[in-house]
Amino acid sequence: MSFTPLMDSGSPEDPSEASSEQATQSTDRNFRILGALLAIGMIVAAGEGIYAWKLSGRLRDVERKVQAQITVQDTSLHHLRDRLGDTEDQFADLQGDLASTKDHLGRTQGDLRKARQISDQLAKEQKDTADHLTGQLSDLQQAQASTSGTVGSLLTDVNGVKQEVSVTKQDLASTRSELQRVVGDLGVQSGLVAHNRDDLAELRLRGERDYFEFDLRKSSRPQKYVNGVALQLKNANVKQQKYSVDLISDDRKIEKKDKNTNEPVQFYQQGNRVPTEIVVNQIYKDRIVGYISMPKQRQASAGSAAAGAPPPTSGS
Repeated sequence: MSFTPLMDSGSPEDPSEASSEQATQSTDRNFRILGALLAIGMIVAAGEGIYAWKLSGRLRDVERKVQAQITVQDTSLHHLRDRLGDTEDQFADLQGDLASTKDHLGRTQGDLRKARQISDQLAKEQKDTADHLTGQLSDLQQAQASTSGTVGSLLTDVNGVKQEVSVTKQDLASTRSELQRVVGDLGVQSGLVAHNRDDLAELRLRGERDYFEFDLRKSSRPQKYVNGVALQLKNANVKQQKYSVDLISDDRKIEKKDKNTNEPVQFYQQGNRVPTEIVVNQIYKDRIVGYISMPKQRQASAGSAAAGAPPPTSGS
């Protein structure tokens, strides 16, 4: 009897198959890891995209706010520039007014110095005259006490002294009058000019001319006064003490511009060869106060009967 060796019914595993299975498992694991990484990357990318979108929105908001602030700053800068320009214009006007005021003050100071010099000279002349007359009277008194001269001779000497006093007073009055005479805007020698109501009352007492006071305000129509004279105030500058008026006389309109206080504004009326004068003593805002000086009627009649036409009327 023979024995056949038994073969194991389950054959042992093939090494090549085991390696292939391990490779397959490793590949699956790698794919799963790669998928997880891809998912994580997509999540991160999505988060970054959302963050970038939100950040972009914030940046746009910030940009709009900054642009709005820049616009506001530009507007404020334009306003400041406009205000600076207005301030510079006002400063230039103030400088011009200051220069004009300084010029006017300089002229006024010069006039005051001249007036003081004239006043001092007149005072000295009066003092010298008084001293001279006092000396003469003293000499006469001494002569009367020391001599037995006749009364008639003394009276003659006294009368001579009185005549000298009278002549001296007339000379002083004439000098004072000449100092107050001025030339009007037509280049014609004017009479005495009144600077206030007291001076005007004194001129009325002299009886050389007729005087009419006026208080003229700025209006749309001329204001009528005596003998067909009408005035319309056009401008009154208080700072520079100048004024401009339209003057109507004998149906003629004359423009008188930029006249000063106490300056005789002259014009001729029909039938009169002596000029009529307007003098303004005070200048206010939209108002002037002064007087009209007219020749006496007898002067007007004499002038109308004289040969030749009256001088031409001009506005200045």
